[in-house]
Amino acid sequence: MTFSVAARCATTGALGAIVTSSSPAVGARCPWIKSNVGVILTQNVTDPRLADIGLTTLEKGYDAQAAIRTMTAASDFPEYRQLAVVNANGDASVFTGDRALGIHGEFYADNVACIGNLLSDSTIPKMMGHYFNKLQDSPLAERLISTIELGFEMGGELDGEHSIALLIYHPDAPFAYVDLRIDYSDDPLNDLKKLWEIYGPQSENYKVRALEPESAPSYGVKGDE
Repeated sequence: MTFSVAARCATTGALGAIVTSSSPAVGARCPWIKSNVGVILTQNVTDPRLADIGLTTLEKGYDAQAAIRTMTAASDFPEYRQLAVVNANGDASVFTGDRALGIHGEFYADNVACIGNLLSDSTIPKMMGHYFNKLQDSPLAERLISTIELGFEMGGELDGEHSIALLIYHPDAPFAYVDLRIDYSDDPLNDLKKLWEIYGPQSENYKVRALEPESAPSYGVKGDE
């Protein structure tokens, strides 16, 4: 019911994920990031608890494949799970259980991991991963949006997409740099793109306001002088 991308920007060290699904509020369950540690995607028949296990494994210095092994070993039903990991060094790995829904696929390479289930085309994750790696000159948010858009153009999920989420963490802050969600829509991708057009130009200001409020720009609201 879901396809997604986990990634690292080799230039900035930022970690990000984008995920879309026919189910509502996919951003509340599937993408998980810890700054300077890694990205975890947990989907198909989703168990969000596995993300904490995977991130803890990465935080102890183990690689992406070790995080996958730890999560599957901790699950009572690994055959239902689909997982992806990218760590803070760009090491990546994926897992798809034997009972993944419908047509499914997976791909990983340095700095990117893509997974999907109930797909219209099993090559969607592979094509998204290759496409992501071609966009190295673009900011991470735009790379992720463009990459998931390719998945939509290839047919996406058989049931049609209704929710989407974009999550990005920068290495100089422990909180999300971007956390945008469309929890239910008939056109979630375009709704997210419109939201990014509004939020994107302000995203750096919100980080500055948290870390260096004395140098933060004007809020641009009534009473702010």
